[in-house]
Order: sequence, then C-alpha cells, then structure tokens
Amino acid sequence: MIERKIVHVLSHNIVMAHLSTGKNSIAFGKGIGFMKNPGMNITKSEITQEFLLHTSEVLKNYEQILNAVDVKIIGLTEEVIAYAKGILEGAFSETIHASLVDHINFAVERQKRGTYITNPFAYEIQYMYPEEYKVAKKSVDFLNDHLGVKLPEDEIAFLAMHFNAARNKEKPTDSLAIVRIVSQTIESAKELGFHFDDSFSTLRFISHLKGLIERVKQRKTLQNSLLDKINEEYGDTYVKAKVLSLMLSDTLQMEVPDDETGYLTIHLERLRCVHHV
Repeated sequence: MIERKIVHVLSHNIVMAHLSTGKNSIAFGKGIGFMKNPGMNITKSEITQEFLLHTSEVLKNYEQILNAVDVKIIGLTEEVIAYAKGILEGAFSETIHASLVDHINFAVERQKRGTYITNPFAYEIQYMYPEEYKVAKKSVDFLNDHLGVKLPEDEIAFLAMHFNAARNKEKPTDSLAIVRIVSQTIESAKELGFHFDDSFSTLRFISHLKGLIERVKQRKTLQNSLLDKINEEYGDTYVKAKVLSLMLSDTLQMEVPDDETGYLTIHLERLRCVHHV
C-alpha cells in the first residue's frame, strides 16, 4: 500500500503529496485539502486525479514556483491542467505544472499593471490547434472568474500552445517554431494573391500546411500519383505552390518534394476558387 503525505495544500481540492515510493505528486480530489495541513496523510480513495512529478529537476522547478507564486494562482492553474487533461487525449509532460503556473502568474501581474503582450500568431494557432484552443478559451474564462481579472483574448492562444507542447512532450518554443513557419507561409501566399478568412478552405489549408512541415521534418513525405495531372490542370496555381515550397525548403533547410507541392496546389486551388484569385 502506497502512503501519501501532504507537502503543500494548494487549494481545497488540490495538494502536493510525497509518496512512500519516494516520488512526489499533485493530487486532486473534492475537499482533499480542506482543513488539511502539511504532514497529514491522504488516502487513495480521496484522489480522483494524480500527476506524478518524476524527476528531481521538475520537482525543484515546482518548489521554486511554490515559494514565489500566490498559492491561489497555483491551485487554479492545477485545476486548469486537470481540466485540460480530462478533455485532450494523450499524456501531458510533467513540465507543464511549473511552466503554466509561471506563465499565468506573469499574465495576471501584467493585467494588473495594465500591460499586455499580444500574440502575433493567435490566428494561426486557433486553426492549427483547435482542440487545445477550445480548452484554452474555457480555461481563460475560468481564470478570469476566479481571479477577478480580465486576461486578454491573446492569452487563449498562449495557453493553447502550452497544452499542445505538453501533449507532444515539447517546449512551447518548439511548437511556436512551426506556428511561425505557417504564419510566414501564409503571408507569402497573401503576396501571391491568396486570401485567408474563417472559411473551411482556410482551415484545411492551415491544417495541411502544418502536416506538411511536420512530414518534411520527419522525412515522411507523401507520394502523389496525380502530380502530372495536377500540374496540367492547375498550372498557374502549381507555380505559386512551387514558390511556397521553395521558401519552406529554405526555411526548414530540407527539401519539400514535388509530390508535396502537388497536394499544396490542391489546397491553394480551393482557396482560389473561394476567392477567385
């Protein structure tokens, strides 16, 4: 039987515990922290969700956060993480506990000072990571309600990036690198005469572009048996797709093969038909 001893009470429903196995965890349960103090034991039956902090580095970072940040913000952030984990598939990286608390704490401080950071990629993030964005929107509403603040809408995109990075065991900066490339490609496509809005064609294009970048990076690009036919039927659009492919090749320092350019042509052609480029 694994025993759990409370190290920190983060809220009525969240505690940080030390396990008899030597590990530490963030434990969730209705009323699990109510009228509790460090040193008290909690039982497995009191826990509805539990996140283990496996490495000493993660634990050290979290301890630093605990000493520097209002415990209310920590508790509410952990509720946001639990909510996100309950909806989004896949295991989350344990680093999100310290990184998201840190981010939200600074966001709250900025809001109270009346200073705001805009997210230049909010548009792309909304379409690239729709599941995370939806969860992030509810999370920001929750934080605003419980902290008595009014975090700007750009924070939704920032939180969505944290959720995406945690799902893929990446740093938020790694996910942001792909978002930045997508944004640059869209700007280049606009210069070539294409238009982007809230249409399904735009959503499909951004989603395809994200997948293309990931496939090129992983060297798992697609074959395209219709390449000659696509080039023949949509010659003008193919030329523009080739321009974008060459730009992507230069940015990624990896070749975007013609087969992928063919698929990119199809998505650009859909955009062209919608807006009559």
